Amino acid sequence: MEQAIYSRNLSQLCKLIQESCCLPVFYAQNKQPFIDAAAAAGIPLSPLFPDLEGLAQSLLTPEAEYPSIRTTNFWEQFIIIPVKHEAESKAFIIVGPSIEKLPPEEHRAKQLNDYRIPYRDKPNWTAYWESLPTVNRMRLLHTCVLTNLLVNQETLEITDVLEYSFKYAQPQAFKRDVERNISARRESLIFHQSMMEERKFFNFIRVGDPAGLIIKLAEFSYEEAGVLSKRSHIRSLKNLAICGIALGMRAAIEGGLYEEQAYMLSDLYIQQIEELHDIQTVKAAMEGALLDFAERVKHSRNPILSRPVKACREYIYTHLYEEITVDKLAAVSGLNSGYLMHLFKKETGQTIACYVQKERIEEAKKLLQMTGDTISSIGSRLGFYDQAHFIKVFKKHAGMTPKHYRATL
Repeated sequence: MEQAIYSRNLSQLCKLIQESCCLPVFYAQNKQPFIDAAAAAGIPLSPLFPDLEGLAQSLLTPEAEYPSIRTTNFWEQFIIIPVKHEAESKAFIIVGPSIEKLPPEEHRAKQLNDYRIPYRDKPNWTAYWESLPTVNRMRLLHTCVLTNLLVNQETLEITDVLEYSFKYAQPQAFKRDVERNISARRESLIFHQSMMEERKFFNFIRVGDPAGLIIKLAEFSYEEAGVLSKRSHIRSLKNLAICGIALGMRAAIEGGLYEEQAYMLSDLYIQQIEELHDIQTVKAAMEGALLDFAERVKHSRNPILSRPVKACREYIYTHLYEEITVDKLAAVSGLNSGYLMHLFKKETGQTIACYVQKERIEEAKKLLQMTGDTISSIGSRLGFYDQAHFIKVFKKHAGMTPKHYRATL
C-alpha cells in the first residue's frame, strides 16, 4: 500500500513539474520508467532507443546519489533527481530531454558522422533535435534546484548541482590514477618546463619579436613538454600544438593583435594541425603558427591606446563589411560622439572616417590578391556605394587604381 501511494505521489509530482516548467518529465524505479500513455507520447525519444526504458537505463547509474545535469554526446540535456525515500526501490525523477540551442546543420552532420550514424537516419535525428524544447544552462540549473526542493524538500544552490554534475563526469578511478601518477613522477624526478621559462617563451610573441622566438624554438625540448596522450605519440604532439597555439593566441592579443583576428587564426591553425599525419609537419605547423603570431604583433604594435579607442578599433575590425557609424562606435566605447571623435583623432592621428576607409582599402588589397572577384564586387562588399567611389578612395590610399594594383601582383 505504501509503495502504491509513493508511486502515485511521484506521478503527481512529475505532472506538477511538467506543467510548471513546460519540460518533459517522468520517473523511474529500478531503471523502469513509469509514465501514463498520454504523457509518454509527449516525450521526444532519441532514435538511439526503442523506448523510455532504454533511455532510463542509459542515464541512471547505481552511484547517482545527488541531483545532477547530464548532457549526452548528441546535445540532449537531462536533469536527474534521486528521490530520497525510505522505500527499498530507488527512484529517480528525470526532466528532459531538452537542448541548449539547436546546433548548425554542419555541426549536426559532423556529429552523426563521428558516431557512425547511417546517413539514412539523418531525417529522424533532424526531426528529433527540432522537437526538443530549448533551455539555456542557467534556466536548467534553476529548474534542477526547484525540482529537488519539490521532490526532497531539500534546498540547494546551483553551485551544488554543478559540483555534483562534475563528480559524475569524472569517475573516481580517474581521480585515483591522477594522484598515483603525480606521486610516480615526483619519485622519478620527471618534471615539466618551469612556468618562468614558459612566460619567457610566449613573451617573444607578446612583444612582437619573431627573431627571438626562433632562437627559443630552436632550444625548445618537446620531451620536457609532457605526454598529452598515452596511446599515440602524434596525438600527444597535436595536443601539445593545440595548447601552444591557444597560449600563443592569448599572448598575441596581449601584444595588441585584434582579438577576433587572433581567435580566427587560432581556429585555422588548429584545424590545419588536425589534418596532419606526420610528426615533423605537426611540429613545423605549430612553430609556423607561433612565429606568425609574433610577426603579426610586430607589424601591429601600436602606441598605448585608451580602452574606448581600443574597443572602437576592435569593433571596426570585426564589422568591416557592415555599415559603421560614429553613433555605433560611441555606443561601443561608452562615450558621446563628439568626445569620441576628438579622442580617436588625438590617439591615432586620423579621423574615424579616414581610419575606416584605410582599413577597408587594406582589406580590398587582400581580396584583389587572394580572390578573382571583380573590382565592383569587392567595392560593393566593403560598403562603397559605387565602383567610381571605390576606385577614387583606393587610389587615394594606395597610390594606384585597384586594376593597376592587381596587375602588379
